[in-house]
Formats: sequence, structure tokens, C-alpha cells
Amino acid sequence: MQKSKTLLDKISPYLISAGLVFIMTVFGELVKRRLEPTNIVMFYLLAVVIAAIRWGQGPAIVTSVLSVLAFDFFLVPPYLTLNVHDFEYLFTFAAFLVVGLIVSTLTSKVRAQIIQRQTEKLHSALLSSISHDLKTPLVSITGTLSALLDSKSKLDAQQKNELLETARGESDRLNHIVNNLLDMTRTESGVLRISKKPCDLRDFIGACFEQLKDKIGSRNIKINIPKDMPEVAVDFPYMLKAFSNLIDNALKYSSNGSPIEIEAFFIGKKARVSVRDYGYGIPKEDLGRIFDKFYRVQRAQNILGTGLGLSISKNIIEAHGGHISAESIFGKGAKFIIELPLE
Repeated sequence: MQKSKTLLDKISPYLISAGLVFIMTVFGELVKRRLEPTNIVMFYLLAVVIAAIRWGQGPAIVTSVLSVLAFDFFLVPPYLTLNVHDFEYLFTFAAFLVVGLIVSTLTSKVRAQIIQRQTEKLHSALLSSISHDLKTPLVSITGTLSALLDSKSKLDAQQKNELLETARGESDRLNHIVNNLLDMTRTESGVLRISKKPCDLRDFIGACFEQLKDKIGSRNIKINIPKDMPEVAVDFPYMLKAFSNLIDNALKYSSNGSPIEIEAFFIGKKARVSVRDYGYGIPKEDLGRIFDKFYRVQRAQNILGTGLGLSISKNIIEAHGGHISAESIFGKGAKFIIELPLE
């Protein structure tokens, strides 16, 4: 299935470019009695420019060649044949093909330069974000250890213990950031190896809670999983990470007094699991980007995180052949819906 999608992604620019040539040809048919054929060439050049800007040099070259053939076959007498009685049109075809190739090459180069600049700006922003996220716990740990090692400091046992707790907390945070970066690298590089085994969802959710017990504390967690819920085939460690990220996200973005609801049911050959919180919710303008790497909602400045958790969860779920989506009413909470194949 994944290979089919990849092949379709590769050929779709060429198919759409061919569609552009078809549209220009239909338009040429409508106006060919009012315009000279050489003037209609300009419309085909427009198709070449569109293909070059949108998809690059390959589709643009294909558009140029198809445009020459379509122009000759449909719009130059004798119609519906590639024969040309007027020798002048041969120069038109040759000039059009050369101009089309030049335009496609130049436009593609400009497009590549724009993409490169955008990529460089994005990399700079990501490096800045990562540097900040890594530097903050490192500075805190360094300061804490310096205070403990300072022979002149007069710290009692309680103060020393508090400093050690701070250092441990920041070390855990640093470890979490590094693990997230490694997980993102694995899930995006194609080295993720999924080994599925049947799993009972109750046991699975219980393992998530055990992993997050320090963060859950006394929070009210409501679970609704039917007794006849079939087992779901998953790679337990990876899916545990995906769901733990979602539950951790619900805990972070909702108040201690509000519940977290986890519900599961099955429809046909799919299991559907939802994780719901009653916190801030997700603004409408952010809803379409929350699964992007390093993206965080605008009101999340006071909540620590790298913006990688949801992206990692999405990659893991999709590697299982599943799907994840989000719903939200801003100010009333958010719900994440996961669909996984039962077979």
C-alpha cells in the first residue's frame, strides 16, 4: 500500500501536467477560428510555466513536448494528424519546444532557489528551537551542581536535597528531549521496524498509566472500553510511546481538577480509540498544524515541550496502517481520535 502511494506521488505531477495540456488544447479548439495558431502557442507556454513553478523541470519538459504534439495534432491543419503542409509551422514547433525547454529550466532553477532559501530559514528556526530546549535544562543542571560543589556555600541537608531534586528533574527533561529527537529521526528515516502482536487494549492503556503515574497523580481518569473489544495488533513499545505522548499531552494542557476520558470501540475491522481532555483546547488556526514537527499552539508558552510528541505519535500510528485526527472546541478541551486496523 505504501509503495503504491509513493508511485502515485511520483507520477501525479506528470498526470496533472498532461491535464494542463488537455485544458489548453480544449481552449485552443474554442478559439482557433478567431486566433492564429501561432498565438495559441502562448497558452501552451503558460502551461509550461505553471508546471515548472509547481512541480519542477521534469513535468515542465513533459508539458513542453506534449504541448508541441497536441498543438500540431489538434490545432494545425491538416487536423488530427501530425503531418504539416505549411513548412513555416516546423519552425514554430522547433522554436516553441526550445523556448519551452528554456522557460522550464529557468523557472525550475528559480523554484529550487526559493525552496532552498525556505529550507535554510526553517533549519535555522529548528536549530534555534532545539538549542533553546537543550540549553535550558543543561544550564539548570550546571547551576545546581555548581552550588552543591561550592565549598563556601552554607547549605543545609534540606536545601541540598531540593537542589538534587531539581537536577534530577532537569535531567529527566533533558533525557525526554533527546529521546524525542531520536524517535523523530527513526520514524522519519524509514528505519522504523514494526513487529505487531495481538494486544488487549485494557492492558495497553494500563501500561500507559503506569508509565505516567507520577504525572497523573490524583487526576480523574475515565475509561470506557467494551468487554467484547477485540485485541489490536500493535508493536507494543512503539504504540505505548504513541499513546503515552497523547495522554501526557492531555495532562499537560488541562487543569488538575478536570478529567481525562479514554474511550474505545470498534467499527467493522477498525478499532477507534479517543483521548479527551477538558483543558484549553486547540485554536482553530492551529488545528491543521498540530501534528507538524516542532509546532506548538500559540498559548503554550508556559508549558514545557519541544512540539515533537504529537508528530512522533502520528508517524508511529501511520506506520501501523492507522490514522490520527484531532477535534477541539477552543476553551472546552480537545479530543484525539486514533483508528487502527484490527487485522
